[in-house]
Amino acid sequence: MDQPKNKIILTGDQPDKLKQLQLRVQVEVPKLVRDDLIQKYSNEDHLIRLLIAREWKINDAFEQWKRWVEWRKQYRADDIKIEEIQQEISLRKAFWNGADKLGNPCLVVKAKRHFPGQSNPETLIRFFLYMIDQGIQKADQAGTGKISVIWDREGVTSKNFDSSMFTIMKKMVTLVQDNYAERLHQLFILYPNFLVKSIMTVVKPFLSEKTKSKIILCNNLKDLQVYFNENYKISDGLIDDNVEQIQDEDTEEEKRKIEQMIAEQQ
Repeated sequence: MDQPKNKIILTGDQPDKLKQLQLRVQVEVPKLVRDDLIQKYSNEDHLIRLLIAREWKINDAFEQWKRWVEWRKQYRADDIKIEEIQQEISLRKAFWNGADKLGNPCLVVKAKRHFPGQSNPETLIRFFLYMIDQGIQKADQAGTGKISVIWDREGVTSKNFDSSMFTIMKKMVTLVQDNYAERLHQLFILYPNFLVKSIMTVVKPFLSEKTKSKIILCNNLKDLQVYFNENYKISDGLIDDNVEQIQDEDTEEEKRKIEQMIAEQQ
């Protein structure tokens, strides 16, 4: 069988550390998942990424692996049915759209297509889990092994504001940082405003320094084009959103509401 294009080369004592982690996983995995999932949850590439994320500390990588398994079980990640997330798919809240300059597949999240009360937080998280699993397959096929994400706030108004987003974002941080070790290349936040900066205030304590370094604020499309080819367009193939629009500023009243919600989260 051909080796994947993005196969990570091990050096020094790394093969031995991988073997030790594999032995521990081999003992534990039958207790945690059904038989048809054992191979998936023992995947060598994922174990290597866990070791890299945990600086090759075997115990830390093993504990993170257990959290990853439990997290996927909690959200029934291996049993997501299209009909359960059909509304999110139909509204095109997120879609895979081309790649950055390094060839990493790019997930675009359109904030203006989300409205409060439309979906419960668990459904949203399962939808993004489904999308990220798709992206990992794309990344492995592309040979990069990593994905980029654009959180596009173009066209967002106060009608899109959802107070549950603080909770969702904290859970999503855990999802990406702990459960998709070494898969995120870059997160681009396009048109950040007071709300975005407020969410970052809540989320940052949960981020490692390495993850923080992957977040890039882009005030306009020109900032984004540093990382993408000049002809890159933010489009789902149905609606071309690659336009520069004046973004609404938060009113003082909205800022007060946001500050109050942040205080409740802390």
